[in-house]
Amino acid sequence: MKHPIIPILCTAAALLLPAAETDAQAEPLRSGTDSTADTLISVGSVSKMFVTTAVMQLADQGKIDIDAPVTAYLPEFRLADSRYRDITVRMLMNHRSGLMGSRYSGDILLNDRSTVIHDTMLDFLSNKRLKADPGAYGAYCNDGFEILELIAERVSGQDFTSYLNTQICKPLGLRQTGTPTDAFQTTEQVRTYLNKTEYAPDYCMSYGGGGVLSTAPELCTFGTAFFTGENVLLSEKAKDAMRTCSADDPYEDGFGLGWDSVGETEYGAAGVQVVSKGGDLSLQHAELLVAPDQQISVAVLSSGGSSSSDAALARALMDIALEEQGIRIDRSVPEKPQTADTVPEHLLQYEGLYADSSMIWQLTFPEQKYAKFTCLTDPEAEDVLMLPTVQSTLVRVNGRPDKGHYAITDHRELFRFREKSGSIYLTCESYCGDAGTGFTHSTERYFMQKTEPCSVSAEAQKAWDARNGKRYYLFNASASDSAWSENCILRVILPEGVSGYVGSWQIKDKNRAEAVIHIPSSASRDLTDLEIRTENGSELLCMTDMGTVYLSEDAIKDLPADCTEVQLTTGAASWYNTGSGNSRSVTLDIPPRAAVYVCDKRGRLTYSSYMKEGGRTVPLPPDGKIVFVGETGTAVGVKQE
Repeated sequence: MKHPIIPILCTAAALLLPAAETDAQAEPLRSGTDSTADTLISVGSVSKMFVTTAVMQLADQGKIDIDAPVTAYLPEFRLADSRYRDITVRMLMNHRSGLMGSRYSGDILLNDRSTVIHDTMLDFLSNKRLKADPGAYGAYCNDGFEILELIAERVSGQDFTSYLNTQICKPLGLRQTGTPTDAFQTTEQVRTYLNKTEYAPDYCMSYGGGGVLSTAPELCTFGTAFFTGENVLLSEKAKDAMRTCSADDPYEDGFGLGWDSVGETEYGAAGVQVVSKGGDLSLQHAELLVAPDQQISVAVLSSGGSSSSDAALARALMDIALEEQGIRIDRSVPEKPQTADTVPEHLLQYEGLYADSSMIWQLTFPEQKYAKFTCLTDPEAEDVLMLPTVQSTLVRVNGRPDKGHYAITDHRELFRFREKSGSIYLTCESYCGDAGTGFTHSTERYFMQKTEPCSVSAEAQKAWDARNGKRYYLFNASASDSAWSENCILRVILPEGVSGYVGSWQIKDKNRAEAVIHIPSSASRDLTDLEIRTENGSELLCMTDMGTVYLSEDAIKDLPADCTEVQLTTGAASWYNTGSGNSRSVTLDIPPRAAVYVCDKRGRLTYSSYMKEGGRTVPLPPDGKIVFVGETGTAVGVKQE
């Protein structure tokens, strides 16, 4: 048997054309090991289309007014920001609520499930602020769809899994679509891999945001519910509202209700509207692409890869289906822009500092010949180099433009400066793809925001200076949280030569820094404030709006040579240094609902107890880290060798 260790080998794709040709009563997949089109896969954020459908069904029935405030349906919904009263149901569906973004702690679990996200989301948000006025702009927001799940449950009187089964799956004949409540640890579940190592599968606990599981054929069948003239789930009025772009500004993201995009350039040029939704968990990915008027639905699901690669395959399938209807989609390589010898004078005014959601960049125009973006918060990041064009844009190049040696690749990136509401933004449009799948044009979007150094007290600056370069290690996640395998280490970096910032966060005092960018696009997604607190003498870094807490490296001690057992505490991981010198091993006795993870000195994961064949005898890399995670009252046995 060949293990699916690269994305294309474990991709399941389906194309429906139209719904009437679908055998919705196909038998469920029986026990097996190889991935097929009927393998059950988590569809990630494509789940947002299911909860949006639920809300729009209730709107069709007159039970929800999507322009009413959220508090009309969840009176207990509140934030520590009075603007929350202006958030409407529609704003949750088109990502314009102004919520900070995503609660990630406990969101994606390996081979586990929990109701914590569902049960505590409103309480979690109750002391949070907004990043923007409700309705100001669209920025991708996961938390809004968990709130939509709660609204659908409150109004319908059913839990979301039951509603999904009775009001969406049953009318469409879907028999393998569900949530971790009823589709958990089945023999139909796809095998999942990280860095060519098999892991336990990942499940999303925010059902409305990413918790639905399905198969490629069944996700395709779900897509047919959005065909023009197909009213089994939704009225034409509801479907039209869902596929209408919510952005007033052409440089904002073109969200519909639930949909990521309601009109890609190449399809629009051919007179076709195609709506799309992608989804990513840690290990599983998906793309749903629908041409409502042409009655084509394409679904691509994968274990490994990304929703971007799934989307490329989905577009290739969509293009073939459209061509069979006599509609040809032009995906030819765009002409390379003509470069100019010098940077135009009017662009020189934009030299200075720019911020994205986490980093600060310095823009300069060396000798007025080209543009150079230097990252001030990542010393390992390469400079981004751009040449001016005769159209007064900047085009990204590879090579040495200062020496006259450079190349403009087919993956074109064009940049412009735009001013809006007193702020200066850098925008980006790009082309991605290859000769096989063709090129896709990504329309121009706000990308970075011009910023300035800010004044801060000497005491506050000194406190953050002392943390510069320091690493912090995930502390509060549960044993099964996928974050241990993905991003369990943070490093605090202050931008060189720029006062008042840690990363792109603005320092407020010696223990607080706030996300202050306001890029009117998904460049502002998943913002969070930072807070330092001390617990039992150890410094903790809290990403308050994501719910994650990290422990300072200063608090981590060496694993004692005589250690035979590590007592566990819920919400407080036990980190140890592995020590320098020769490599050694430990044999672990890990109880249920506990886990152990090991990282090398560069922070790369070398062992997880969720690896399918990781074993219990574990090499400890020199100068690495080992962490023990679990619930109070349990312990991991340790035999050192």
